[in-house]
Amino acid sequence: MTAMPQHNPADLIPHRGNAVLIDEISYIDDDKIETRLVVRPGTVFSDANGDLPAWVGPEVMAQSVAALSGRRSLRTRGHLAPIGLLLGIRSYEVTAGEFRCGETLQVQVVKSSEDEDGMAVFNGRICHAGEVVASAVLTVFQPPDDSFIEAECARDG
Repeated sequence: MTAMPQHNPADLIPHRGNAVLIDEISYIDDDKIETRLVVRPGTVFSDANGDLPAWVGPEVMAQSVAALSGRRSLRTRGHLAPIGLLLGIRSYEVTAGEFRCGETLQVQVVKSSEDEDGMAVFNGRICHAGEVVASAVLTVFQPPDDSFIEAECARDG
């Protein structure tokens, strides 16, 4: 595995401030990313104890996908893509009701398929202390260029 310390996840995803959940990219290539986060208070998803509800798991995986897509967009377009959409979550399984404040979570997403129109499917999992605590299949859409956003904005007037 190759470490990629030069990329800060917040520089690769459209989220800002307390909406950013992932702290670090530990591995990245064209089809796979591994990220890490420490569950902490003060995020838009944290509860009063600083825990993250279990339903936030797919968002954590989606932010990892966004970082992978952001890196790819920087390499191929020279800038971040304007938007990516999480279209669906299948087979979400989680073993706890929440991710507890202070826990370190390792996230891995691997692309299983992609088409030329920007639709892709990723297998994701979240581990804590070496055990898989959540997994899901995410379907995403990354427009191949900025014309999609321009067309949608023009359509909505």
